[in-house]
Amino acid sequence: MSSGLKFQPGRIGSFALISLAGLWLSGLLQSASAEPRWIKARLTPFESISDDGRRPATQALSQFAQFSFALGTILGKPDLRLDPPLRIIVFKSAQEMQTQCGAALHQGRDRLMACTTAEGQLPQSLLREFTRILLENNFAAMPPDIERGLETFFSTVQSTAVHVTWGTPPPPSERTREWALLHRIITQPDYSGKAKVYLHNLASGMEKSAASRNAFAEEGPKFDAAVDQYYAAGVFAASAAPSRPLNPDRDFNTTSLTSDEGALARADLLTPSSEAAYKALIASGKQIVQSDEGLGILAMRKGDDALARSYVENARQAGTKNFAMLTEYAAREPNPDHAAVLLKEALTLDPKYALAHWVLGEKVSEPARRMAEWKQAVALAPRNHEWLAKYAELCTSLKLYDEAGRAWMAASLAAPDVQHREQYLTARSQISQVRLSLEDSERRKGADAKLKELNELKAKARADLSALEARANTRPMSAAEMKNTVDWFDQDADQRVTGTLVRIDCTGKRLLLNIKDDEGKTQAILVVDPAQLVVQGGAINLACGVQKPRKVTVGYKVPKNLPKGLAGEATGLELN
Repeated sequence: MSSGLKFQPGRIGSFALISLAGLWLSGLLQSASAEPRWIKARLTPFESISDDGRRPATQALSQFAQFSFALGTILGKPDLRLDPPLRIIVFKSAQEMQTQCGAALHQGRDRLMACTTAEGQLPQSLLREFTRILLENNFAAMPPDIERGLETFFSTVQSTAVHVTWGTPPPPSERTREWALLHRIITQPDYSGKAKVYLHNLASGMEKSAASRNAFAEEGPKFDAAVDQYYAAGVFAASAAPSRPLNPDRDFNTTSLTSDEGALARADLLTPSSEAAYKALIASGKQIVQSDEGLGILAMRKGDDALARSYVENARQAGTKNFAMLTEYAAREPNPDHAAVLLKEALTLDPKYALAHWVLGEKVSEPARRMAEWKQAVALAPRNHEWLAKYAELCTSLKLYDEAGRAWMAASLAAPDVQHREQYLTARSQISQVRLSLEDSERRKGADAKLKELNELKAKARADLSALEARANTRPMSAAEMKNTVDWFDQDADQRVTGTLVRIDCTGKRLLLNIKDDEGKTQAILVVDPAQLVVQGGAINLACGVQKPRKVTVGYKVPKNLPKGLAGEATGLELN
């Protein structure tokens, strides 16, 4: 050996053993320090990933969890949801984050992703966008100026693992009246306990004046005047916000990740360096399906559909679970049948993915099927005013005016500004007019159809009667036909007598008709009220005395207690 030391078996001294152990331990520590310590920490609905051990992962995760709790508490729903969970990538420094992450909050390979560092506060731009996303995923739409005020108010929230502070004023240019209103009801003790009631009322569609009266027992003008005074005073102090008691050792579920899992998490940010990272993973035989998914999405964003197809099909054959990637690819697929297959795969993985329902509706040609898919989409994404407007137009084209009216109203509630809201309300008003006009038209059509049917029946009856009259006038009835005839004289009578009216006797207002039948027998029939006697076949003057002989048929009833000598009481008289 060049050092002059000789190795003698069985003669290693204690110094040599210590030296060898030191060298081994030093090499191990160097190797361990060179290998990133990838840790994933989870607390619903968030997960954070750090390459610098457990503490940075839990520190970053606690900031997002405390922020979400504060926002949810003031809106009456402390446990907000995000599905799938937000994934937070924790960098060692702001410089590292700037070089390896694009926007602080953006859509990654399979979920929403955020970038942050373990130390320091979350940037205002991230908090503003994060507030908007949490509102959209958990609450019905509130007036746009109120939602913008909430985004501004929560953009200055500061949090640690334990404490949260809110109310720090933003730059003067961002201090709107609505921001001041929220600052007043959230930070002032007299109002803070009922702020969630006020905001819940607005989310339920209540007008601002009614919301203030219901929450604070203050009429609109009085409440507005107090807000204006508070805004003009310009004194806005920060205060302690509600926070969730968190124990880093108990509340966070942490697991170690392999180096390839950590590399995949960084690549999933879909930055310019992600393509090389995915290809390196595929070359090493690790995370192949996920890497194909990421490469497919990157290719689509570059507009290279052919390359995207190869990666997406590789991922499909390997059993991808990425419904968002399948939907994005299907939206670009020119063949509607193949697109429908892809979208059905996506909806099998997540039946509640609104975008897949919407794109499937765009790809199908049958209006009824498109309506069914779009109806599910707008139900799952009730804040998407553009979808609601298109759905309303589709319903109108199908003459489903009630459904169209509901869709226009929902679009107005989700509108991002006054202009869109007025546009949607105007469309709803027009739909109401169309519906009323259509209903009136249908009623007129129904009445016309009934009148036409009645006139046709009358015309047919007249024609049938004319034909019978013509037949009777041109061909007398035979004896057999005469035998089967019935008297058409339709009066409310028990009996009838046909004969010659020979005399009318008058007794007060009553008349007594004397009828001589063909056998020479005379019957006396009483007319109780001549005005009520039905006379058919012509006109007759029922004057007292002897009558000019005239053939008549008299129908009569035989009531009880009929005076002796009378045949009955006349109900009708027909001139023969």
